[in-house]
Amino acid sequence: MDEHIKAFFQSTPDESPGGHFRKVIALHEQQELKWEELHKMAPSLPRGWYELALLTTQDRVEFTRDFWLMKLPYQPDFTNFLNDFFNSLCEVAVFITQQKFDDPFETHMVYGLKDDRGFFRGNPPASENAINTLKAQFAEFVLPNDYLAFLQIHDGFYKYTDTGVTPSRKLLQKYREFQQHLDQLEPLLSPDDNPVDPRRLIPFYESFGFPCYQCFWGEWYPEHEMGNIYYSGLTHTISDHKSDTSSPENMSFPTFLDWLMFYLETIKV
Repeated sequence: MDEHIKAFFQSTPDESPGGHFRKVIALHEQQELKWEELHKMAPSLPRGWYELALLTTQDRVEFTRDFWLMKLPYQPDFTNFLNDFFNSLCEVAVFITQQKFDDPFETHMVYGLKDDRGFFRGNPPASENAINTLKAQFAEFVLPNDYLAFLQIHDGFYKYTDTGVTPSRKLLQKYREFQQHLDQLEPLLSPDDNPVDPRRLIPFYESFGFPCYQCFWGEWYPEHEMGNIYYSGLTHTISDHKSDTSSPENMSFPTFLDWLMFYLETIKV
């Protein structure tokens, strides 16, 4: 297993410095634990994840890849990319963690890259009710179908220790905080100096340690759904979706899956 995964999911007593969690259960390593016991401990644990943890490493990788392909809309470039991504994995693992003694247990699915190149981790999928609530909260917009489909895989997704894709239950609060922040600044302009209504920006991804966000933009529908652009709080600017350069270079993406391909690219930690 990737050394970064071992370090990140190392359990430490409350009184010990460092570490992310007080208690860690690696389900793929403790297969003797029963579903009833684990579900009572961690209600967020999906039954499918428990059953996945009982399989071999190769089967976990292959079954998870097939689940992604089943859930997400078909896009040839993304399908080819996703096969390459899963071929680059050494592990798909399931962890249950607790930060402090009285905290609830949380569940993570972890994607470890070969050659100790880091990992991604995802929360359990959003329920149908959670997605319907999210759509109602943003009823003024039509959220992208590929984004909503991804929430049915992971409702919150992170590259190593990144802040990452915001869980659906937190998106409205993140949106409101983002609007409050922008209200305190000069009017936001596009790269061609046109005014940008900040209320049309929905920050679904936040960069760790920086006030920088990837946002759905309610004024740009390049493929009949909202595209997404990059907002930098360091320069108070948005990326140029009209640029001739490729999307990863200018951080403007016509679909959520296009952005996700960029996010899933090989990482170095």
